[in-house]
Amino acid sequence: MSSKKNSEVLNIVAVSGGLNTPSKTESLIQNILDELADATNIKVHFIKLSQIGHLLGGAIYRHQLPQSVQDDLAKIEAADALIVGTPVYRASFTGLFKHLFDFVEQTALVDVPVLLAASGGSERHALVLEHQLRPLFSFFQAQTLPIGVYATDKDFTPEYTVKSEELKARITLAVARALPILEWAPAKGLREEQSKKKSEQANENLGINKQIEQDEVLPSISVPDLNAAESRIHKKKKSVA
Repeated sequence: MSSKKNSEVLNIVAVSGGLNTPSKTESLIQNILDELADATNIKVHFIKLSQIGHLLGGAIYRHQLPQSVQDDLAKIEAADALIVGTPVYRASFTGLFKHLFDFVEQTALVDVPVLLAASGGSERHALVLEHQLRPLFSFFQAQTLPIGVYATDKDFTPEYTVKSEELKARITLAVARALPILEWAPAKGLREEQSKKKSEQANENLGINKQIEQDEVLPSISVPDLNAAESRIHKKKKSVA
């Protein structure tokens, strides 16, 4: 697909739950990134569980993780948008994929657009996007994008490159539907400074069995004040009555 490039650069963080390399999931995410880069200006940080999975180990507190993984988590928390994908294992995402997001500060992804992707052995697992990934990011109050991308083994060559024209069309559709949201909602680089304090606090205190209570969330800068919006709605209802 082709589109006029915007001057703003979107800070995109991609996360692959694939545990092997080469990986169909990594290839799928890379194809999505390539399509998005063709449409708008992006800066990408690609986190691969195939590379860092062994570093997560038995950590139950974020400060137990290597600094490089803590830095990856801070990148996730500072992203304008996420592209996440996982292979389907036992009808769900991989355990290490979930373990990584267990360490993400719980209010850092509010309003952040997330494009969902997954790969599996057959079409029977396609609903993993709706039944597993979408609820996970709903917990974070992230904005999961309407069109996800699911791929099966037959969509790839033996070298794990995408060969299916149907899958390529699905990727194009997902990116096309995502663009208006990506270009409107993100804070376009400003989230990094605002999320720094949250990341630092999470590095010190966050554990997978410990919830950090915080009064304020980190909304997207482009999103109007929710209290102001609510007061307008209530006022409108009152006038109608």
